[in-house]
Amino acid sequence: MKPTSEIKVLVVEDDPFFQRVLQKRLAAEGYQVYAASDGREGMKAIVSFEPDLVISDWMMPEVDGLELCQSVKTGLRDAAPYFLLLTAKGEISNKLLALDTGADDYLVKPCDQGELMARVRAGLRIVLLTQELRRTVEELRVANEELQSARAQVSELAGEMLPICSFCRKVRDAEGDWHTLEDYIAERAQTDFTHGICPDCRIEHYPALTPEQTERSGSA
Repeated sequence: MKPTSEIKVLVVEDDPFFQRVLQKRLAAEGYQVYAASDGREGMKAIVSFEPDLVISDWMMPEVDGLELCQSVKTGLRDAAPYFLLLTAKGEISNKLLALDTGADDYLVKPCDQGELMARVRAGLRIVLLTQELRRTVEELRVANEELQSARAQVSELAGEMLPICSFCRKVRDAEGDWHTLEDYIAERAQTDFTHGICPDCRIEHYPALTPEQTERSGSA
């Protein structure tokens, strides 16, 4: 999971004093922090900074926090950052509007700094677990594709008529190239080989060797 020092938090706040307070508090937690003064700057920062979490004021000039949230959630979909909206609007209708628009959390200002940081940590837990889940799903997808490819190669090998040299025992592939049998099978079946001596060859070529010596030489 991503370490704290790599977690990115974007603050979108038009009040310079409150913006500095948030930056200082978040930096003290060990996060990478970037600040924007309005929603338009916030949109640019989301593209360039790629935050894991956004803390945004609702009431701002140009583009407000609600518009920013809607734009980000609609445009980035599953890749959108966690969005925490701050506002002086405490009515339940405003809270429902914010959540329906796409905000992941909502906090009324003035808010307790301890509660705000607790909300940030809770949001980041969700974000990091979601990112980890996506990575795992992608790894499983790649592994499944490799497995299906290996199965297809094995099936192709099983039903293939192979020309084999009567002298050196090399085999010819569909492109006309010649390979040792071990290399041909290893490439298509994703299998490694080890060499030993079978009982018949031991008796014919190495009659002095015992079966135990043959096993030791084969595993060496």
